[in-house]
Amino acid sequence: MLSMKRFALFMIMAVGSNTLIKAQNTPQHLSVLSYNIHHAENNNGELDISGIAKVILAYNPDVVALQEVDSMTTRTKQVDQLKELASLTGMYIYFSKAMDLQGGGYGTGVLSKFPIDSSYSIPLPSKNPKAEPRTAAVTRLVLPDDSLFNFVSTHLDFNEDGIDRTEQMNILYKHFEPGITPTIIAGDFNTVPGSKEMLHFKKLYHDVTEFSGPTHPADSPKIKIDYIFVHPASRFNIIKSKVIEETIASDHRPVMCELEIN
Repeated sequence: MLSMKRFALFMIMAVGSNTLIKAQNTPQHLSVLSYNIHHAENNNGELDISGIAKVILAYNPDVVALQEVDSMTTRTKQVDQLKELASLTGMYIYFSKAMDLQGGGYGTGVLSKFPIDSSYSIPLPSKNPKAEPRTAAVTRLVLPDDSLFNFVSTHLDFNEDGIDRTEQMNILYKHFEPGITPTIIAGDFNTVPGSKEMLHFKKLYHDVTEFSGPTHPADSPKIKIDYIFVHPASRFNIIKSKVIEETIASDHRPVMCELEIN
């Protein structure tokens, strides 16, 4: 009788272990959106954070990288835009302030359906004293199978010489280079796919949105400056990507992809 109980216990443990291994080996699906929201000032010159929320809700992404986000500034009527978006979408948030502005802050942000395990900011350097400060919002998110991945929202320097932007990209390049944890970096890189600094960045990071088309300006886009990157590429299955044909809510069009993390 005792041996039968031990056998039954062994079978329960074996089935449980196989189920756990299967769950750990099941690719985790997620959808990613990147959006420069122009502090929620739309192309009609109106402040409309609900318009940004409507775009997000319409496409139902799991994670969102936001750029040009205001927090409690005079120009956006002291609204904490990320908290407002959290209220409207029901998502977790993290804000990374790049600079003080009009009594509040301005920077990048993350919205996530997945819980945030940890978060921090990476200040991105600039040699130009007149340049707008830049930052990267880094979050480590918890997938349904309890695995973790890095999700980063960033907004890089826009000057044509590319000097500061190159150094900012190098900071991001080196920060996640070991590639132990799957990493997604999304945002407004302010440079086109064929630029010298972008070609270097692509040696490590795979551009999920490579064939999605231009993103700026929103009403008649001519250049691609908004991207979603993954690393290491072997940890991701790319399903599809696209630029969303939204012309009013911001001066950028959002870019979106669906992928799986192995």
